[in-house]
Amino acid sequence: MGDVMNIGKIYWYLQRYSALYFLVFLIYTEYLFWSSQLTFNFITENILFKISLSFFILLACAHAFIGLWTVGTDYLTKRALGFVSKPIGNSANVIRKIYEVGFIALGLFIIYIYFSIIWS
Repeated sequence: MGDVMNIGKIYWYLQRYSALYFLVFLIYTEYLFWSSQLTFNFITENILFKISLSFFILLACAHAFIGLWTVGTDYLTKRALGFVSKPIGNSANVIRKIYEVGFIALGLFIIYIYFSIIWS
């Protein structure tokens, strides 16, 4: 039970700190934009910006994973889906696993596409 609580704390902190990183990164990007420094050459040649953008993408996917996982564990349960239909409620675990695999696959696809664009 203690391991589950530690993972929950890690998810909680990751969710909050990733939101803070998003705020700082977006403020920095806005500064670059309004000071006319955000150019194609800057984005493609500045290694620090590429690393920070890659970190942004990874954190965005982790942030989304935690949020979607929470939605799935809260609403795709036997009790919650049982209100819709008893057979659907009995299949809640399968539905939740399909949902989780779907958004994990989508997240990995998004990471692949963005990294292909950023680092090509």
